[in-house]
Amino acid sequence: MKTKVVVSAIDQGLLSAFNFGLNLALIKFWTPALFGVYSILFTLSFVFISFQNALINTPYSVLIPARENPDPLRRTLSWSNILFLIALAVLCTLLQMVPGLSQPYASSALVTLFFVIRLLREYFRCRWSAELELMPVLWADLAFVSLFTLGAGLLWWQLGWANVSLDQLLWLLCISQLLSLGYMLVKEVPLLQPMNWRQLASHYAPVWQQSRWSLVGVTTTEIQNRGYIFVVGLLFGSTMVGFIQAGRVFFGPLNIITSAWTRVAKPTLARLNAEGKQDAFQKLVRQGLIGFLLFNLLFSLALFLFWPLLEAHLFSDDYQNVGWVTMQWAIVTLLFHLRATGSAAIQAQNRFKPLAKATLWGALFALSSLALIGLTGGGAWVVVSVNIGEAVAFGYVLRLLQRPAQQPIAQGVTNDN
Repeated sequence: MKTKVVVSAIDQGLLSAFNFGLNLALIKFWTPALFGVYSILFTLSFVFISFQNALINTPYSVLIPARENPDPLRRTLSWSNILFLIALAVLCTLLQMVPGLSQPYASSALVTLFFVIRLLREYFRCRWSAELELMPVLWADLAFVSLFTLGAGLLWWQLGWANVSLDQLLWLLCISQLLSLGYMLVKEVPLLQPMNWRQLASHYAPVWQQSRWSLVGVTTTEIQNRGYIFVVGLLFGSTMVGFIQAGRVFFGPLNIITSAWTRVAKPTLARLNAEGKQDAFQKLVRQGLIGFLLFNLLFSLALFLFWPLLEAHLFSDDYQNVGWVTMQWAIVTLLFHLRATGSAAIQAQNRFKPLAKATLWGALFALSSLALIGLTGGGAWVVVSVNIGEAVAFGYVLRLLQRPAQQPIAQGVTNDN
């Protein structure tokens, strides 16, 4: 377990450093308006990933480790992911034809391609992590970062970062991600044995009994955590989006560290739960909560001590008073990490229905406070609404952790206790 967590942490640390460096470069050389458009597209990709997690990735990580013969389910989820990506491509293409939703910075076909390739990569990362085969994931991410860095260096040498367009950045992200998946694409082929529609539907039906509640949960979570971006973009424009996201730049990569823990912990917790080892199950959850609490407190303290230096060298005059937004994001990140840790434990018990209620309450409180902030015109205060939603959802998750599932899940699929 410890070795796998270390490998996963190295992998996620690599991606954290990559995302952090990329965002700093864009903040430094792009206008807040252009950075705001990129932030909206990147946020949308996370929204789509959340839906993919609900329907494909989370069932894979929870159900596969708990099954004695997981091959039929592996094939079912592989085909389901292909259908999901096709539906996503069609949906994105149609949405960008709607007046008011298109943007002039990148072509609609390229935006759709960016979403599809990003979600394909996320599926492979989750699938291999659920099998606790982490080295191929690490090598693929190393290849992605290396290829992107090489391409970015060429663009910087020829054009300079200030002249790199959103179109060119998306092309570079698409090509480097797709090339890095070569090995995993080859290994996926054996899973794609022909399945007729009726067979696929019958195999996925038991999964749907829980993934539907997971879908409700991620929908409300996205409203709670990322809905503000679209409200701010509509009410205040992409410049304000860029300003708010600039305050988040130090914390965004930290969420990937949460993914590093949950990628290993979720299948491990699912196996412990299936074997009825509740003491070991609870111990691992407590370690995760305490670890993320201490990590966030130390990181926020370091950020506070070095803030004058960071603000002077990283932010231009367009980002005055961004420190207030940064402080709000520090609280959000702490609450999110704690809630994500507890949510992983509840998902490992296959209790998606009660977990969906936690995010539903969080979304309701977040939307209510966001509406008040929007009416008063306080764009720089919108992150407070995310804090309120996270606090409510985390409180509900704590209640669920104190009321464990009545019986472990092994070969069955449903468990709504």
